[in-house]
Amino acid sequence: MGEDMLTLVTDRSAGRSGLAVFKDGAAVCVKKWEAEPSRAPEWLAETGQALADAGIEMGDIGRFICGLGPGSFSGIRACLSALQGMALPGERPVCGLASAAALALGQAQGAEAVTVVGDARRGRVWCVTYMVDRAAARVRMADGSLPGHTGDDFTLTTAGELAGAVPDGTRIVSPEWTRLGHVLAEAFPEERLVRQDVFPDVIDLGRLALSEPDACVREPMPIYLHPAVAAGTIKLEVRS
Repeated sequence: MGEDMLTLVTDRSAGRSGLAVFKDGAAVCVKKWEAEPSRAPEWLAETGQALADAGIEMGDIGRFICGLGPGSFSGIRACLSALQGMALPGERPVCGLASAAALALGQAQGAEAVTVVGDARRGRVWCVTYMVDRAAARVRMADGSLPGHTGDDFTLTTAGELAGAVPDGTRIVSPEWTRLGHVLAEAFPEERLVRQDVFPDVIDLGRLALSEPDACVREPMPIYLHPAVAAGTIKLEVRS
């Protein structure tokens, strides 16, 4: 994927969703929302207005990138459906990357390992560790391999087993600190924690897509970590 093509990037997996259009490696249009992603269609009208304000027509866009989560399944699914509709004329490509990878890129301080943790519901938490090079906008899995940006990259575990599922010494971040802060504080030492909700930034998602196009998922689906049918339930206490 050449950088001279206009690329529309959007993420609606968590709070502070956004969109950006990139040309020649730089963002030429940015729109961000502070609220949680909604299935209401107003964001599409606001997207059209943002593009119009920047002098960009939908037909100018050559490819579309979506953040795949984990996160708001309905938000990601609605976003993918919208992008697929936008891309249909001309059969332009729609690709995806894990929103968690963009979050890790944005939270890294230089080159370091970052672990992202989230609430998977059903009594589980999810986690993934990336080796991040912020300057190069590059992420790798803990073993050095290229991320698949699918559910296979993620570990699903319990709160009690979380510490054992995470490599030593990584920075710990979460888009759901408000819900999971007490779990993370019990599992990890203070110096490793970012003690606030942090969200994937659409600019970081775009940088990642442009720097590692071969990692983009060509037939994207929301990252869903549970099997379709689960036997039994385990309660995870989540404090407000």
